[in-house]
Amino acid sequence: VFSMDGDIVDLPALVALGKKYHLLTMIDEAHATGVIGKTGHGTVEHFGNTVRPDILMGTLSKALGAEGGYACASKVIIEYLKNKARSFIFATSQTPATLAAALRATEVLEEEPQRAQMLQHNVKFFLNALHAEGVEAYSPTAIIPIIIGDEKSALQVADELLANGVLAPAIRYPTVAKGTARLRVALMATHTEAELSQTAKLIGTAIRKYKK
Repeated sequence: VFSMDGDIVDLPALVALGKKYHLLTMIDEAHATGVIGKTGHGTVEHFGNTVRPDILMGTLSKALGAEGGYACASKVIIEYLKNKARSFIFATSQTPATLAAALRATEVLEEEPQRAQMLQHNVKFFLNALHAEGVEAYSPTAIIPIIIGDEKSALQVADELLANGVLAPAIRYPTVAKGTARLRVALMATHTEAELSQTAKLIGTAIRKYKK
């Protein structure tokens, strides 16, 4: 899942290209773990467990709420990373408490798939609420970009929302291309429909006020 637009990699096409040109394929599941797939297992599950990259990596610090990261691959690749990856060689070990938190979060993901399903429901509900306010937005994931365009207007909209209790940061150049400044909304499974409806109204009002 890409971090600014919330779009999803075409994994079957990526893997096919890798095989065609004899390349290893790798995807970063930072924004996919616990978010997409029927039970929140990420991109591979999203595509029906039909294709897999050679290396699947991700973080434990977003949906799982802990720290650190992971890499899944063949035994040969993992041994190579353990012995050659500078960021791993010079890293300190995680604390037992952090590891315990990550392990428990992974267990919750396994035991309670309804959390990911609720998040996916919230995405659809929020998009519909935005559309009802006349706000154009689309995303298949929990990252929802709302394109404002003008950087000053995006900052004004974000400031107005923050004053009303809504954190929707303004993302602008050089993080995104000039002229594509946006609000970056990130949803949670625990957001209520009432909260999402109210937020959509506030966003619509602020955009009508400040967007050029």
